[in-house]
Amino acid sequence: MTKIKSLYAKGFKSFAKPTEMIFGPGYSAIIGPNGAGKSNIVDLITFVLGKSSAKSMRAEKSPHLIYNGGKSKDPAKEAVATIVFDNSSNEFPVQDKEVKVSRVIKQSGNSTYRLNNEVVTRQQIIDLLNSAKIDPDGHNIVLQGDIVHFMDMKPYERRKILEEVAGISVYEEKKEKSLRELEKVEAKLNEADIILKERGNYLKELKNDRDDALRYKENQDEIKRNKATLLNLQIKAKEELKNDVEKRIGQSNDEKAKIQEKIDGLKKNILESKEKIKKINSEIDTKGEKEQVEIHHNVEDLKTSIIKKESRITILENEILRVNERKKQLRVSYNETQAKINSLEKEIDNTERKNSVRMRLLSLRRKIILVIMKIWIKDRMNS
Repeated sequence: MTKIKSLYAKGFKSFAKPTEMIFGPGYSAIIGPNGAGKSNIVDLITFVLGKSSAKSMRAEKSPHLIYNGGKSKDPAKEAVATIVFDNSSNEFPVQDKEVKVSRVIKQSGNSTYRLNNEVVTRQQIIDLLNSAKIDPDGHNIVLQGDIVHFMDMKPYERRKILEEVAGISVYEEKKEKSLRELEKVEAKLNEADIILKERGNYLKELKNDRDDALRYKENQDEIKRNKATLLNLQIKAKEELKNDVEKRIGQSNDEKAKIQEKIDGLKKNILESKEKIKKINSEIDTKGEKEQVEIHHNVEDLKTSIIKKESRITILENEILRVNERKKQLRVSYNETQAKINSLEKEIDNTERKNSVRMRLLSLRRKIILVIMKIWIKDRMNS
């Protein structure tokens, strides 16, 4: 059984000066006239045990528990109350043979608890006292009027008090507290399950988004590779077309050179023929009629030959003009093709314009084919 060895008070209610009360073995009693402070000792005990209601200690507010000085003395700045318990039978879960519990209250109403001179919380004090079956709100202390109030109680209220005295209510409270905590835990578990389901759905959505992103990246890479391949093939086709145009231009130059060579030869023959005519004319003047007739025929033949050769020269000059015109057209087509090739090489890295580039390439290809076909048809018609 828990025993109180001593009480200490300073500035608590009527105990202005430090006062210590020591209890010996066996029963102890405190006697004195009315107003001597006997009830204040009971209030001191309930105060130290952690009673939170000031009214239960016959005070309006907690600061009213501090000595007010009366009419002629100075009030105390704080109230200090201490209980020393005997722990020789190890009622309290500590190694010390004495358990010293103190409570200090300030003018602000704030309380400080100490256990063996070390500052602790109120809950720690309550737990320590519960281990020794001491409850600040229990029936360890019978206050004034409790007996009369007990007699006037209803049966279920008396049963409740008896359960509290027997210590059963403590377990009921613990049970209810545990059930409330269990409900909170179950509510938190339900919330956690809901959150986990939401996170699972969110993770699935993220996985789908990731898979879509990977597929999109693969498709983009494939598109870039295909675009690069397409542009490369188109450039090769344009290069082949350019080489073909250059080859045709070279052939036209060779043909032009041959025609020019023929013209130069014909002009040379014409000059030689004219010299012969002059020579024949001079010979006519010196020869007879018969010879003149023969020479005249020769001259006519030479003139006819000259006319034919001049006509041939005109035809060849027209052919040269036609070749030059075709060469000019081929040169324009070559320049356009080269410009398109340069433009295509610049657009290799710009893979986002595949359709536009493809359409322009197809249009360009059609234009080049049409130009080449027109030149070819014209050459065929002229030849």
